[in-house]
Amino acid sequence: MWRRLPALLLALGLALGQKPTAVATIQPHALFLRSLVGDRMEVGLLVPPATNPHVFDPSPSQVQAVARARLVVANGAKLDDWILEKVVRPNSLKTPVVVLAEALGDGLIKTPTGPDPHLWLDPLLMAKALPSLVEALSRVDPAGGAVYRARAARLEAELVRLDREVAGLLQARKGPGVITFRNPLRYFAARYGVKVLYNIVPNPDSPDISAKAVAEARGWPRKRGYGTS
Repeated sequence: MWRRLPALLLALGLALGQKPTAVATIQPHALFLRSLVGDRMEVGLLVPPATNPHVFDPSPSQVQAVARARLVVANGAKLDDWILEKVVRPNSLKTPVVVLAEALGDGLIKTPTGPDPHLWLDPLLMAKALPSLVEALSRVDPAGGAVYRARAARLEAELVRLDREVAGLLQARKGPGVITFRNPLRYFAARYGVKVLYNIVPNPDSPDISAKAVAEARGWPRKRGYGTS
């Protein structure tokens, strides 16, 4: 027993030295969360980049990661409902979940099938989510409240600058509109007055884009007199 004591103490020290974690369902919110927590927490990501979050199936290790986390940040609006339906509720987890779509409420764009979930494409809309995130982080880490508020103020200023920069770049834009791939850019288009002419594979649950869909998209502008490209 005594011979093993140093190893046990080392393992205990490593465990105690581990940073608390917060988890985001998708990459945009993980980046947002990292900007807020700095070095106070490690931020985990559940859905890998280039993976469809609508039909994502979390693994047992990811369920454990959520169980260990102090906070989960989800998108909501039917993009990642599985975080509650497949992870939190079935496993009776106590980890608090901030659903950004719920926090933004009336700021979401309505569609025939419900709110458009791609809210991260509007920097000013994301800025409105900061108070809810700061409040949630301060509840799970009261000692970091001042840090989260200060970082939120800086992040809000960065988002405002980004909005002005994008708006300035698009003022010089020429052309009748844009063709988008897969998911509609409703928030971006609404914020900056960009007209979406044609959307390839608008259904998020549809299979990968086909060569036929690409050909139809390339021919669409020509059929309507927008040019040959």
